[in-house]
Amino acid sequence: MNNPAGKVYIGTILLEKNRWATPKTPSYRVSEWLDRFAAAGFDGMELWEYHATRCGDDELAALAASPVPVAVFNTYCGFEDDARAGRLRAAELTRRLGAGGVKFNVGKDPARRGEYLHNLRAWAEMLPDRCRVLCECHGGTILERPADARAFFDEAGAERFGVIVHCFADDPAVLTEWLDRFGPAVAHAHVALRDAGRSVRLDRRGHHVEDVLAILHDAGYAGSFTLEFTEGTGEPDESIEPLWRAALADLRFLRERIDGRRDG
Repeated sequence: MNNPAGKVYIGTILLEKNRWATPKTPSYRVSEWLDRFAAAGFDGMELWEYHATRCGDDELAALAASPVPVAVFNTYCGFEDDARAGRLRAAELTRRLGAGGVKFNVGKDPARRGEYLHNLRAWAEMLPDRCRVLCECHGGTILERPADARAFFDEAGAERFGVIVHCFADDPAVLTEWLDRFGPAVAHAHVALRDAGRSVRLDRRGHHVEDVLAILHDAGYAGSFTLEFTEGTGEPDESIEPLWRAALADLRFLRERIDGRRDG
């Protein structure tokens, strides 16, 4: 990823009402939103895998040529031995889209840790040299705890691996542990905030957001941010335009505070 410090990306999953549906059928074409992403000032996008795998070649071509780059390709490929086809497809799309980074998750079975490790190493070799390989270390996987993730990536032995934190959702003590254990390898952050069990805009809990940004700043965080979820996510009346307006409010709020710390 090329000079990602402080950059803010739009997660295409944020606008996707079918993000948790089965099957994963996209409800909108990302290419039709590229002008709006650019006009809003996003530095790039984190592209939900299904926005690239469940579309035609014309859509893929538009995404590859987008003035708003695919900064991160968000893949759900598995790292079990029998999931090789999905990994090949994810690597192919990462190259075709020119993604600067690719987000992944490993599985949840501790007994398959060696299998995940072996296949992750092999997959990373398929990716472009300049592409950062970013583990979301998601809850429910074998890498959800910082100590376990640190041991895993010490064995992986590749400098190009980084981790993603959920900076505003994690307990500040847990965020600090990620930063302490991984230092500059904490390379990216997913932005989502909840209050009383519902997704809310960042300005609804502004003091918390500012406290977290201070933790990141004091730790020397030089990574990027993706707006992943926002107010209206998962609500019964969820629709794309209100989500977009909330995302714009989050972008303004976050950008002002990032720029303010940089200028200060």
